[in-house]
Amino acid sequence: MKSLVNYLTEEQAIACVGKGWESLVRKVYNARTAIGTTVGIIQVKEKWGGLRIYTDYYDAELEKTIMQVGEESLRICHDCGSTAGLVKKGGWFQTLCETHRGEWEPVENH
Repeated sequence: MKSLVNYLTEEQAIACVGKGWESLVRKVYNARTAIGTTVGIIQVKEKWGGLRIYTDYYDAELEKTIMQVGEESLRICHDCGSTAGLVKKGGWFQTLCETHRGEWEPVENH
């Protein structure tokens, strides 16, 4: 029987986010390989300014890495990978450096 779930390859996952977060996505795929788990990556996206990676099953060790890169993403520019902070425009949030921030306003107390 054919699986109904489409797993993302590493390159497909990287294409889901900005160039600045490529190293974070690669870190998750490298951890997945090192652990030797068969857990599939089903979604990679930006949500509330941070990187979110979703899997088909829970693996405690892989989840630890996913949570770590999610936290790191709030300090790394989505566009270029430079040191950044959470910014907002209206109801939208992103993590951007000074160069890419443009009209986005910094989020205070984050």
